[in-house]
Amino acid sequence: MKTFYTAREGLVTLTDDVLSIVSQVRELYGDKIKICLEPTQGKFIFSEVCGDGTERLIFIADKLDARCIERLLTADSQLRGYEDAYDKAEREQDEAMAARDELQLERIKDAGERLAWAMEEDGRGTHAQILVTKNVNAYK
Repeated sequence: MKTFYTAREGLVTLTDDVLSIVSQVRELYGDKIKICLEPTQGKFIFSEVCGDGTERLIFIADKLDARCIERLLTADSQLRGYEDAYDKAEREQDEAMAARDELQLERIKDAGERLAWAMEEDGRGTHAQILVTKNVNAYK
């Protein structure tokens, strides 16, 4: 147990359970997560100190126990390797569309080559030159 005095609250005693939770949070997050006791309601406030110095609320708990650690870990999407379901579905859809496009290109590859050869033979091929001046403002 740890006991200390504050001018506002007087003598404050923290039990071993509370100190254990605080030390576990410190082990996991260092100084990034703060746990404060709100004096008027007696609730524990978990907040994050962001890189820009802003302090943001994570959650408020009536009691400081092991459930708070579990809730904090569940809330921390980066620690548990969270994968955004929407982003995953988008990637899968992009892969499926790329595979379908590749299949379509394989199907028309021969016909496209024959068409390009025929157009080249006819004088309307893809190797025609188009001259463009470097001075864009010349045509104004």
